[in-house]
Amino acid sequence: MKTQEVLAELRKNLGLTQDEMAAKLYVTRQAVSRWETGATTPDVKTLQLISQEFGVSVDTLLGRDAVCQSCAMPLTKIEEVGTESDGGFTKDYCQYCYKDGHFAHDHTMEEMIESNLQYLDQWNSSQGTSFSTEEAREILKVHLATLERWKARADQP
Repeated sequence: MKTQEVLAELRKNLGLTQDEMAAKLYVTRQAVSRWETGATTPDVKTLQLISQEFGVSVDTLLGRDAVCQSCAMPLTKIEEVGTESDGGFTKDYCQYCYKDGHFAHDHTMEEMIESNLQYLDQWNSSQGTSFSTEEAREILKVHLATLERWKARADQP
């Protein structure tokens, strides 16, 4: 997703007009409009302000690929991102794993792997792959172990 799309989607999901967003960011409505059309991109300080004001990571604003640090779901749309207890977006987790500042499920990594395997057919068809259940299980064991939620548990005695 491009920065212009992220900004437009963020504003709309928050129920803000371009004027309201501009006021919160101390810029003109025309600046917001230019960002959303891709004519310009916010400067670094403005990206930091947007990140702080609306609880979205700069990486997300720049359209960098992010994945949920619990289930590895790609975080490609603002509405897929989880929320903190103050209602702001988290930069690390999807809405299915993290809501209102808490994990939605107290899964073990093994339970998360099995949960993810429910979507294997959908994944294979969307990606043009043909992983077997066992192949996918092994890949998930390696990949999930690199995510923040599971690394944190592995670091604890």
